Amino acid sequence: MRKSHTRLAWLSAAILSLTLAAAACSSDDGGGGDVVDTGTGDTGGEVVPGSAVIGIADLTFEPTTLTVASGSTDITITNADAVDHTFTLDDMSVDETIAAGQSATVTVELTESSGFHCEIHTSMTGTLQVA
Repeated sequence: MRKSHTRLAWLSAAILSLTLAAAACSSDDGGGGDVVDTGTGDTGGEVVPGSAVIGIADLTFEPTTLTVASGSTDITITNADAVDHTFTLDDMSVDETIAAGQSATVTVELTESSGFHCEIHTSMTGTLQVA
């Protein structure tokens, strides 16, 4: 039952992410701001100006590699696990705790690629690649 609950929470987070991405793509501010690959893994992936989404489920970040534009990017991290996690840049410039079942948004300022990890569960790692 717990695994089904975790999958349902992850599915809900994924649907919310897609809804937010669709809403962001449907409006044009004409500004041509920062562009972030939402983690589809290919260069034809959907992009959201200045923001990105990372999910946490089953002690794993998803996606584990995210391409962001140089400069400021807001990243929303949704924790679908039943335990707390952190989203921590390897240089420690961002270190945010995300409680079980909660979301948090952090702003990262990057000019070069950076790793990220969970301080609590050291096997949880990922990379923010600057395009």
